[in-house]
Amino acid sequence: MSQPLEKVEPNPQIKIISGHSIFNENAVVLSQKFGWKLETNFDPQPKDLYIVLGAHELAHQLLEVQIRKNNSFGYVVLNSEQIHSQFMKNKYYISLMKKNVVFDYNTLTAQYLKETHDIKVLSYFFFEFLKFDIKKERTERKYDVCFIGSKNERREKILKDLQEKHQNLNFYIDFDWSHKNSESLTQILHDCKVVLNIPYYENNSLETHRIHKALACGCKVVSLKSAEDDANEFYKDYITITDDIDLSIDDLVEPNYEKLVKELSQKFNPHLLFVIEQIHTKLLSI
Repeated sequence: MSQPLEKVEPNPQIKIISGHSIFNENAVVLSQKFGWKLETNFDPQPKDLYIVLGAHELAHQLLEVQIRKNNSFGYVVLNSEQIHSQFMKNKYYISLMKKNVVFDYNTLTAQYLKETHDIKVLSYFFFEFLKFDIKKERTERKYDVCFIGSKNERREKILKDLQEKHQNLNFYIDFDWSHKNSESLTQILHDCKVVLNIPYYENNSLETHRIHKALACGCKVVSLKSAEDDANEFYKDYITITDDIDLSIDDLVEPNYEKLVKELSQKFNPHLLFVIEQIHTKLLSI
């Protein structure tokens, strides 16, 4: 059972939409935390401001509606795509970001957007998940090691090598997107002791969406070092960061999701809320 967040009366003109099911839980948390309406029937009205998760999946539709309604409402795009993502070459997604306000979760992509597309990231955000009451102790979890994500050659090789080296450990590996649903993902992570973060791309930013969800479910996390030095330094207190994944299950950083959320909230939320308030005020004045 999830712990309730402090209830805030919704502001009917600031709304949230999620373009992909993997961001639905993040959208729920933002809605509960800041009182923004979680929109299920997308019908923008003049002066509405939409906070959009997974906008890359809906870029063409979002642009079409905005143009059809004479730009009478706005979007804040919470970019979750990394530099090497195919969506960074999608003309509709780039156009959507150029026309609207963009926030990001890492500095590498923010720098890339500015240098490559002249898109300025105005603030940063982090992926927050519901914190579930976990009754199952880690010693009772049936999987020692877990990886869930898209398949590529690098990930396959690392996982195959680990399984051959640690035949005494019980692995759970899913390359097939079997857990798009938040409840399904939560359930399987509650059965896992350690979650691996193996980046899809080289020279990547830290994949904090996977990391935060694992920590929220009480899992330890082992991650390959990212190309973002500041993130590596910050997260070393919460996860095990390494140049070469090997597994010593008894010698990993303990999860502390509550402390992580508190620290990230203090770091990012004041400026994020200030920028959104300024954008909304400008919309209302037009």
